Amino acid sequence: MTKKLIITVRVNEYMSRDINKNVPFTPEEIAETAAECRAAGASIIHFHARTPDGGKCHEPEVYAEIVAKIREKTDILIDSTLGQITVNEDENRLAHIRLMGQKSNTRPDFAAVDTGSSNIDAYDPVQKKFLTTNKIYKNSTETCLFLAKGMTDAGVKPHLSVWAVPFVRMVDAFLDMGAVKEPAYVQCVLAEGGIVGAHPCTTRGLEALIDFMPPQRRIEWTVACKEGNLFNVAATALERMGHLAPGIGDYPYPEIGCPTNAELVRRFAELGRAVGREPATTDEARTMLGIPAYG
Repeated sequence: MTKKLIITVRVNEYMSRDINKNVPFTPEEIAETAAECRAAGASIIHFHARTPDGGKCHEPEVYAEIVAKIREKTDILIDSTLGQITVNEDENRLAHIRLMGQKSNTRPDFAAVDTGSSNIDAYDPVQKKFLTTNKIYKNSTETCLFLAKGMTDAGVKPHLSVWAVPFVRMVDAFLDMGAVKEPAYVQCVLAEGGIVGAHPCTTRGLEALIDFMPPQRRIEWTVACKEGNLFNVAATALERMGHLAPGIGDYPYPEIGCPTNAELVRRFAELGRAVGREPATTDEARTMLGIPAYG
């Protein structure tokens, strides 16, 4: 039996509406998007809290409100950000997870931990300069272990993001020491748009990561692309029995008419079905990823 396809939709990140007007900002918009994406074939939603005008928001109460509203509308699994580049100090990065974990209807199923540090400034080859020079995902080993323990204590599964081969090697160490429990959910983060701190969104860029996944571990891996078209590596991921994490939060997809998140999910679901990878239901995704039933 062919492995089911887990689609994680990355609905907003810090994307503006300048190119794609469909990026959700408010808790109501995010919850409605979650329901639409679940119907289209997604089994996990990844989100960032935003202000009503699209600004960055780090209020734990807003995160809790978003999760509660999603729970009211759909059974989709929920993956929360930590705001790595916009929140300082480990305790502050974990504050919303601790608050959300206090009640079942506000507790996300996952939260993201990047297993290393990377520069994410974008280089502009036309201007021959970097557009910024100080944007860092800073994640010491101490920080990663602190975040993973805090999430686990709150009843939230750490979702591990890897940007380069050393990040993948760190995953193996975390699993070996029991800091993260198997089966692990590992996201391969590729990048375009001038971001040179991650592998490019090409077959070679992706395979350089997945070839270092420790074969002795129980791992389900997925792939996302910041500032780039995920269709470029989707066939490779499907062939290698990986999963897909598209979303207009990462890239507005102007080449296909600036779709909604649900429309984008539908396209990736169709691609999966074309090669015999039926999208997983939320219950199937829970089983594959070791997530207990909601409640």
